[in-house]
Amino acid sequence: MTISSSPFGSGADGQAATLWTIENADGLSVGVTDWGATLVTVRQPDRDGRLADVVLGFDDASVYRPSKGYLGATCGRYANRIAGGRFRLAGRDYELAQNDGPNHLHGGDRGFDSRLWTARPYSEGDRTGVVFSYLSPDGEENYPGNLSVQADYALDESGRFTMDFHAETDRETVVNITNHAYWNLAGRNSGSVLNQVLVLNASSYLAVDDTAIPDGPPRTVDGGPFDFRRPKAIGADIDRVRGGYDHCMIVDGPAGTLRLAAEARDPFSGRTIRLSTDRPGVQFYSGNFLDGTPYPTHAGFCLEPQDFPDAPNRPDFPSTVLSPGDSYHHRSMVEFSVSGVD
Repeated sequence: MTISSSPFGSGADGQAATLWTIENADGLSVGVTDWGATLVTVRQPDRDGRLADVVLGFDDASVYRPSKGYLGATCGRYANRIAGGRFRLAGRDYELAQNDGPNHLHGGDRGFDSRLWTARPYSEGDRTGVVFSYLSPDGEENYPGNLSVQADYALDESGRFTMDFHAETDRETVVNITNHAYWNLAGRNSGSVLNQVLVLNASSYLAVDDTAIPDGPPRTVDGGPFDFRRPKAIGADIDRVRGGYDHCMIVDGPAGTLRLAAEARDPFSGRTIRLSTDRPGVQFYSGNFLDGTPYPTHAGFCLEPQDFPDAPNRPDFPSTVLSPGDSYHHRSMVEFSVSGVD
């Protein structure tokens, strides 16, 4: 394993950013930056050994901002949406930024994706990575409590990329952290992902209203456009989903345990990823609003492991409340491999 660093421009506030590149003996490499604790590149070989960058990204930290689609960013304090930009906790109402129509999205006007994190590269055994740390002060984006956060991104010689998120607070708050990578297994400038094949180990999902807020209890995927339990092209049924996919898929098996959630494959290059997570859900997003980022619509797909959207307002959903003395830990893992010819 090797790790190297290089300048990566500056973030929106003028702070200098750094890019770390980690590579294993098979030529698989990942690039991560301290601006937004962002996954910038993943260079993966195909079945003939040809490398391509399979995540959407930019070449300079200054281009990364929410209007560009949260490409590769660490999203928080609360990833996904909170209805109406408000929630009630410990007898107090909190008003948040309404930065996605009437709702709050990915931590607000300036979430974790738009902050410079402290970075510590490390190596242990066959695993090399970078631990990014950030202290989100009490009242930032109007969330309560000082929240100490770590995002640990590491690659190993077996082709496994592990994402560990940790958080602790000094006051009761809500937490939901994810990585927002956009995948295109044919290569980031290869066009649409609609012919790439997806499996989701999810027997149910959360239907949403016109503003992408869950509008009821979980629904079965059985036989409908959300049924990816068998391999299916991303675009096979997308015309049956209003606006395209942007839904929380409920991962089969007990939350809190690392289990296989999804597998995606490009049938032409053979590049394959397998996502495992301990979170209850994975937000499946088909890149419906990428146009002008400068990537085109459907140039990438997202598989965002996370807790349920709008859980602070939904007592029937698993709780996302973090209390002093408790620890938040989210672990997800992406395994890279190559399949044969279809």
